[in-house]
Amino acid sequence: MPDLPDLLRLLVGERPSPLFSVLLLVHVPAGLICVVTGAVAMLSRKRRGPHPRFGEVYYRGLAIVFVSATGLAMLRWHEHAYLFYLGLLSFGAGSIGYAARKRQWPGWMTFHIAGLGLSYIVLLTAFYVDNGPRLPLWNRLPTLAFWLGPSIVGLPLLARGLLRHTRVLADLRAAAGSLLDRPAPPEEAHR
Repeated sequence: MPDLPDLLRLLVGERPSPLFSVLLLVHVPAGLICVVTGAVAMLSRKRRGPHPRFGEVYYRGLAIVFVSATGLAMLRWHEHAYLFYLGLLSFGAGSIGYAARKRQWPGWMTFHIAGLGLSYIVLLTAFYVDNGPRLPLWNRLPTLAFWLGPSIVGLPLLARGLLRHTRVLADLRAAAGSLLDRPAPPEEAHR
């Protein structure tokens, strides 16, 4: 009976190490959870119920995807360094969107939608760049299509969501104004 690395050889093209195999077994389901819960959260009405519940699961899944992607990239840095950077960008944008909702600073809605929307676009970009060449029917597309496709589809949808649910310029001014209006931190007592 084949062991786990032998089974995963079909996905990764070569026999992975046991650590790579375990990380991949965490990474793939977490990524699928993100794709599904992110879509449900985006398509749900923006009120209590499914939207925040699925959004919470998306963000937690995104954290797992980032940690596992970091481990996978470290094990094969020369081939997969770009996946670490895409994971960092996706998790960073998602963290801004998540924090905006939790803290509700001035203009938070724009940051919430933009941050989580961008995190989803980058998540899909990483998936297609890494897996697109191996997907049936997609494997004939040029590499550039995998890098740009999610943004070409996602950015207009993100812009529509921002225009529909926010006042982008007013929110940006409110956020900048709140940063400028903050009192200076007190001088350190033991200088």
